[in-house]
Amino acid sequence: MHNDHAATTPTTDRLRTAWRLIRRGVFRADAASFHALRWLLRLLVLSYFIFCALFLGLRYAVLPHIDAYRVDVEQMASKAIGLPVTIGSIGASWQGLRPQLSLTDVAVHDRNGDTALQLPAVSAVVSWWSLPAGEVRLHRLEIVRPDLDVQRDAQGNFVVAGLPVKLQQNSDGRAADWALRQHEIVIVDGKLRWRDDFRKAPPLALDGVSLLLRNSGRKHRFALKAIPPSAIAAPLDVRAFFVHPHFSKKISDAAQWSGQVYADLRDADLAAWKTYVDFPFDLRQAGGSMRAWLSFDHARVVDFTADLSVRNVVAQWRQDLAPMTLTRVNGRVSVRDVLDGGVQDGTASFDTASFGALGHTISLVDFSLQTGDGLVLPKTTFSERYLAARKGQPEQTEVQVKQLDLQTLAQFAGRLPLTDAHRR
Repeated sequence: MHNDHAATTPTTDRLRTAWRLIRRGVFRADAASFHALRWLLRLLVLSYFIFCALFLGLRYAVLPHIDAYRVDVEQMASKAIGLPVTIGSIGASWQGLRPQLSLTDVAVHDRNGDTALQLPAVSAVVSWWSLPAGEVRLHRLEIVRPDLDVQRDAQGNFVVAGLPVKLQQNSDGRAADWALRQHEIVIVDGKLRWRDDFRKAPPLALDGVSLLLRNSGRKHRFALKAIPPSAIAAPLDVRAFFVHPHFSKKISDAAQWSGQVYADLRDADLAAWKTYVDFPFDLRQAGGSMRAWLSFDHARVVDFTADLSVRNVVAQWRQDLAPMTLTRVNGRVSVRDVLDGGVQDGTASFDTASFGALGHTISLVDFSLQTGDGLVLPKTTFSERYLAARKGQPEQTEVQVKQLDLQTLAQFAGRLPLTDAHRR
């Protein structure tokens, strides 16, 4: 009996010692947690009182007399966009817990002090993120009835409202970066005049311009509606979504963007638009409607899809082909490029010379047309996929046909921009 008691005593002592250590560790952890929570609570209470002090100060001391701080607001706005800004008058109100400023007769001046842009009415809802960011951050910026001139001179330089805009990658992009950091920017009932001396194009005036730019971190959404001259098109509808890379130093660098663009063009004189934009072929005459989707990766065109309903088309697809006259064209056309898989900055363009160098996919869905000499291609659904030879693999060509009139298509073959291999 005595031996059993002696044998168990060391074990019991070790268990008691371990228990005391565990209890002591738990008590210390509880004490540390208690102190940490107490300091966190103090910090939260302090932050709450600081916020209340700022809120009450703005509500009862600053905003009721905001016009007296007009010069300070002008300086903040000038610092934000990098150009001198003057303001006629300022009023203040509240949108929930956010202060709202209403400005009239806002003028942006160029480096010489001349007025470059006049804005009759501007409403700005200030975000509380301005405090940690150390710069003006807006929850919403609304500009009413702006009148804007945009020009590209004979050397290809862009001028917006009399202010030169540098689109080169080495430009600072300060104003554009600031705009892409605001939560929402809205333009209502604006006017825009575009003059392109580089292309020697006649001026283009757009009325009823409505614009929405909404930013959320890396994601950016853009929508534009405008009324062009009725002779060239019905009201335009353009929308876009794009993202920029993580930790991008200059988010306004379009060469790093990836996303999609949608455009809806109704009752348009499509040939008139080639005065302002480039087409991948010589379009001499065309009228009708088009909805188009374009996808891009680091500003390189990846995919283009268009729903067409066009009439009276005169086009030359390639210089070595005779012009083709079409009385009508209907259906969907999709073209997809195969990129090299590497991430490279590019410029948004549709270069027919380099397109499909590594591979491509072309598809027609419910596509039909009729030529001026009476040749009719009935509704056709067709797709062609090509992969160039690479890494020891031979080139591949795949054709899928749902419905196709081969005899009629053979008569078209000599008029279409096909390679000799594809024509055979």
